[in-house]
Amino acid sequence: MQIQKLMQTKVNEVLLYFKNIKGDFLLKDINNNSFVIGVSVDKNDEVLGVIVAEYKELGKMGVVYSVNVREKFQNKNIEEKLLKFAEKELKAKGAKVLYTNIFPETSPNVKFTLRKQSWTPPVLDKTHFIINVKGMSQEKWIETNTFPKDFSIKELNQIQEAELESLRNADWYPKHLSPLENFQFGETSSQTSFWIYFKDEIIGWIISRNVNNEYLFITSLFIKEDRRNHYMLRPLLGEVIKNQIQLTIPYACFDVRNEDKKVLNFFKRYFKDYIHHTIEIHSSYKIVRS
Repeated sequence: MQIQKLMQTKVNEVLLYFKNIKGDFLLKDINNNSFVIGVSVDKNDEVLGVIVAEYKELGKMGVVYSVNVREKFQNKNIEEKLLKFAEKELKAKGAKVLYTNIFPETSPNVKFTLRKQSWTPPVLDKTHFIINVKGMSQEKWIETNTFPKDFSIKELNQIQEAELESLRNADWYPKHLSPLENFQFGETSSQTSFWIYFKDEIIGWIISRNVNNEYLFITSLFIKEDRRNHYMLRPLLGEVIKNQIQLTIPYACFDVRNEDKKVLNFFKRYFKDYIHHTIEIHSSYKIVRS
């Protein structure tokens, strides 16, 4: 058995054995230098397992999306070899820290291997929401809520270059919620992405991407801490929902960090009748040694 980089000739075999794997959007461009996709193959060149990861220059982080091994080949240390391969490749690209999400369906073997390789114990990090937006068309607050005085929104493409440059150098938002993050999946939805203004100053944004005809993924929602209030969220989300309904995309999905109790409670309260599904996601880190 050996671990090697995924070649184009093996993509279909990977998709055959591992349907709907996390990070599968990377398989559309396997030659992208930011991606690390390794496969475990036996002496007959048959795929036994796959690891999908990406290096992000922002934060110098290596993100492991998934580690998958075919059921009949589990308990053969394949997960361990795949993780070591990814760590070596991500480190070579400049990663200083590794990060991965752990889902309910993550195999016990992967969890054990993470512990064995000195990753941090998994902690509850965020809740993933899937909302039935189509069913919200009768909600009156979507139409009637208005922005507080001096607050407004602009579509994503209406930003000035000077404002964009200022955002690049700003330190008032967490980098993982940067509106400038270059995601590798879907396309930014201009109809459901907005800059938030207080008078003439950008104080936040909501960015969403079209995943497919069924799902809109809100990748980033952030408002400056000293400008936050629930009177902002409802009209902002109302604009997104109205436009999403017009686009006939039935579901919206997004992650809320569990440390953001107010935001978490807001969605559980105001969207409770439209929550299609929620998933609790744990996370684990590892500092890469020099």
